[in-house]
Amino acid sequence: MNRYFEIIMTGRQLAALVAGVALLVAVAFGLGVSVRLLQPPPPPSHEVIAMSPPPIVPAAPAASPPAPAATPTSEPTPTAPPTATPAQAPPVEKPKPQPIPAGTPQPTKAAGRWVQVAAFGKHDQADGVRNRVMALGYTAKQVVVQPAGGGKFRVRVGPFPDGESAGRVTARLRAEGFSGAFVVKPGE
Repeated sequence: MNRYFEIIMTGRQLAALVAGVALLVAVAFGLGVSVRLLQPPPPPSHEVIAMSPPPIVPAAPAASPPAPAATPTSEPTPTAPPTATPAQAPPVEKPKPQPIPAGTPQPTKAAGRWVQVAAFGKHDQADGVRNRVMALGYTAKQVVVQPAGGGKFRVRVGPFPDGESAGRVTARLRAEGFSGAFVVKPGE
């Protein structure tokens, strides 16, 4: 025995059903967006993307005008336009960091406080962060990359005359996305 059921709806009931489903979808979408807004943003990536300069293409020599025809009845012969072959740029070798001699003074030994922004295992990464910090308005003399033990490179800003001014710079750097910034005591 098969049983069949029939659902009979009026036009108003069907419109109310469609409007209810649309309202449920809109509420679910709104909740999804609000949950996404409540999540903290992901930490900034400290990757540095190296860009190579565009290849240099030599300018094509100017085409000389065709010679006048000897007789008025001869047809001009088509000439192929000159094609330029792109010159291959020589491979660029990355300079390897030079070891600093033992007699070279370290920048953090200067009087005053320093703010350490980050430390990296590669000099290129430290240079990238140094450039980002300099983009915030600090000069090249204020932002230094200092080699540390174990092949690490520190990015530091300073020197500052007291701990209070170093603390203000630390707060600004943290607000700009450098969440690991901290004040370094003199002599460290």
